[in-house]
Amino acid sequence: MRERLVTFGLAIAAFVAFYALWLTPAPSLDPDSKAARPTSAERRGNGYAGVFAWLEKAGVPVRSFRERYTALPDAQLPTTGNLLVLSLPGIEVFRNEEFGALDKWVRRGNTLLINAALVDQPGWAAGRASGTTVEIESLTALEFETKAAREARLDDTPLSQRVREADARAAAKAGKDDDDEDEGDDIAEVKPLKNLDVAERIPLTPTGPHALLDGVKKLSLETDYEAGDWSLRMPYDNFVLTLARDAHGEGVMFEQRLGKGRILLVSGGTLFSNRAIGNDDNARLFANIVATSVAHGGAVLFDDLRQGLSASYDPARFYKDSRLWRTVVILLGAWLVWVLGSTRLRAPAIERHDPSEAELVRRSGDLISRVVAPHLTAQRLFDQFFDSLARAGRGGGAARDRAETWSWLERHAAVLPQELDRLKAWYDHAHHGRPVAIVPLKNLLDTLEKRL
Repeated sequence: MRERLVTFGLAIAAFVAFYALWLTPAPSLDPDSKAARPTSAERRGNGYAGVFAWLEKAGVPVRSFRERYTALPDAQLPTTGNLLVLSLPGIEVFRNEEFGALDKWVRRGNTLLINAALVDQPGWAAGRASGTTVEIESLTALEFETKAAREARLDDTPLSQRVREADARAAAKAGKDDDDEDEGDDIAEVKPLKNLDVAERIPLTPTGPHALLDGVKKLSLETDYEAGDWSLRMPYDNFVLTLARDAHGEGVMFEQRLGKGRILLVSGGTLFSNRAIGNDDNARLFANIVATSVAHGGAVLFDDLRQGLSASYDPARFYKDSRLWRTVVILLGAWLVWVLGSTRLRAPAIERHDPSEAELVRRSGDLISRVVAPHLTAQRLFDQFFDSLARAGRGGGAARDRAETWSWLERHAAVLPQELDRLKAWYDHAHHGRPVAIVPLKNLLDTLEKRL
């Protein structure tokens, strides 16, 4: 039975290890898992749970979209009149086939709202602005650049003079032989983002009359790090309408027409987040976007796949599936029947050996010590001791001569007084039925017998 319990315990431990390694869902694919990400399920500051609940309460169909854009035609949505909210940067990369599928979906008459964290720098997007500009260009063909890049691009200095200045800067560093040190100095010049103790607001101003700006007088973003200085670089073959600007006059919100649909681009990632939706007229702007973009029967989609929530593995849906628990119960029941019922655990073979003479004596002594009372054993030891003295002509052997034997022992020089007192005390205990220490008695009697 003990072997079965050990087997059962080891099997449970193996099941727990399997669960921890393969079935426990990871909290996030993001390296910075502590930062709240802009998903419809996130209730912290950077999430969209507030907007999601608001739309549900208002009766607007809303959905957490966790598929690739190639699945948009199969999403059971109307062909036109839908709104897709996308936050950048994401942690799930775009696939090449998604760009074409999204372009067709927008051109049919749908709206894509992109909230790209460029001007503001929330915790989940800090330091990833350069990658965000690449994703924006792939989605919209719009390019963004920093203030320093714009100044370099618009510099009227002749090319020959720029080359001479570059050569002069290179000559100033010619004394440095180690190229690695030069690279290290260049890297050191890049300033890290400054973390703000308190989130800072970035005020925005609407540009003028527009259906999306009806009743909107002021907007604002919130940033956890030092704000960026990104601005739109207009390509020659493209056109956008600026809907809002920051305090420096740079455009922050844009509208781009694409076929029958349009793309709304905000170079800020917190405009409609939980912590900023109540600021100024942000909520009014989002309500106008939904009212002008979502037709009857249309829906608002939040792209949660880009932020790590994938439909291919939804932990909540996986554990709610009754088929999982039925399978677990069946497998566990079958295993228990096999372990506790049908198996026959073979006991280890016992090898029997003939005991040696010393082992036989030892076992016999153990048996006698457990069966015979100690005072009876002590009496027998005393009888043997006095008989040996009698055979050697020392004292008397009979019981009536025991007094003479004790007198002889008292007079003998080889017997110490303390030994004699101890021997008398044990003799008295043995004949009155009281416990006696057998081993010390035996050792003392053997010692005295050798002396005498």
